[in-house]
Amino acid sequence: MGEEIENPTPDLVGTLDGDDLVTDAGAEAERIVASMLRDTLGRRYNSDDTKNARNHIFTDAARSASVNLEGEGRTTVELLEKVRDGSDIESAGESLSQLYLNEARSVSDLLIYTQFSEYDETFAAILKTPYLEGAHEIDLDHEDTEAVFTENERVIQEETDKSVVYPKYDKFEEVIDEDSAQLYQEGGAQHYAKYWYGFLNLKAAPHPDELVESAIKQRASESETSAAFSTYQDFTDGGPITLDDEDGTEVNVDQGDVSVRIAGKSIRVSISELRDSDNVQLARDGDQFYLLLSDLQPELTVGSGNGKRSLVDDLSNVPDIRDLF
Repeated sequence: MGEEIENPTPDLVGTLDGDDLVTDAGAEAERIVASMLRDTLGRRYNSDDTKNARNHIFTDAARSASVNLEGEGRTTVELLEKVRDGSDIESAGESLSQLYLNEARSVSDLLIYTQFSEYDETFAAILKTPYLEGAHEIDLDHEDTEAVFTENERVIQEETDKSVVYPKYDKFEEVIDEDSAQLYQEGGAQHYAKYWYGFLNLKAAPHPDELVESAIKQRASESETSAAFSTYQDFTDGGPITLDDEDGTEVNVDQGDVSVRIAGKSIRVSISELRDSDNVQLARDGDQFYLLLSDLQPELTVGSGNGKRSLVDDLSNVPDIRDLF
């Protein structure tokens, strides 16, 4: 796809089936895809701490609107099911790729369609990764696939830019949800591209922080000043911050985070904590402002995961706050 191409169409690099995977080149392709799948499955989907991995619900159009690209009408979900059952990955992949190219602001990259098994279930996955310039010109039917997947001429880069897993799977409840898919986007937050869920007819799934930002901007635009609230007391005493959604419903965004920058440090706390919690207090003493965080059992640690270690065991000799102020 490029500015000079009015109606871009996908180029098929090739299809690898079971027989191809026994070759060195096929095994390398399988290894790379498996690595990308592990990266995708290892994400925390729909956690308030995660902005780049989200669960999305299909719109009604995903099961009703016919996609008629090759003279055969299928819905978006039916195309994903074709990838999932492995019966027609090549044709379904080309149709989905065309829908992707039709989406505004989509970018030229390599889309990999694959089925895989995990948790005793079968899934479809779409993996998007940058590819080498000119890679789409390689004819797999004409050349040895080994030339494509060697280190110097590799088409598939071991880099998961974006991904889709269908259907959604809750590994804690061990439940399949065929009305939803799980999407990952490397950038996340403001870089969470609409086209990556739009071409699959999935609903938007904004992160609470994005709702907060939209609601505050909406409120600030209606204010006589550039801020959403005239004073800190107006903020703490005010009612819930709501966002007027496109369908007219009000969304409460009090659980979203705000950034408090003080003494050169930025600390993120939720709006509800800043307003209501005794453990998070913004206070002043003359010209000095303080952010007071209180806890019965604070932790001072270094490292993360299995390498996480406490810095000190006993906090009993920490200075008394009255001695500091």
